[in-house]
Amino acid sequence: MSQAISGSRSLHRLIYASRQAFAPDMVADDEIDALIRASIRNNRLTSLTGLLLVHDGWFVQALEGPATAVMTTYQRILNDPRHTDSRVISAGPADAPEFGDWNMCARRFSPADDAILDTLAQKQAFDPATLSDKAALRLLKAVRGIQDRTALTA
Repeated sequence: MSQAISGSRSLHRLIYASRQAFAPDMVADDEIDALIRASIRNNRLTSLTGLLLVHDGWFVQALEGPATAVMTTYQRILNDPRHTDSRVISAGPADAPEFGDWNMCARRFSPADDAILDTLAQKQAFDPATLSDKAALRLLKAVRGIQDRTALTA
């Protein structure tokens, strides 16, 4: 797992997984929608891009941008009670943005999306805690591709 910190002017990418932790009085879909709206607003202000995958009680997210903004945002996520058991999958300098067109794209997998997981050799129960850095990036890039194709047909 790469854990290098990028220079302040270079592109930094952090990918993490965390479990969803919603209080009993919270409606998960409403909380996720609020989280996405806040992420879009905050990411525009700090020049971050990224992609958030929400599935089966998990968040898997890539954040890209200036190292300070990425690390400050990840610290905010760590302090957010809606996330628990957060694990950095990879972090470090990136040659080029993978999610540069997204100030925050979010995708929730449906049962129809199981073919995506099969294609990515995730045939067992979805468990981001077992993803390698390369597998996590491959998964998020596949989701990005789906979002791109969906946007073109909409």
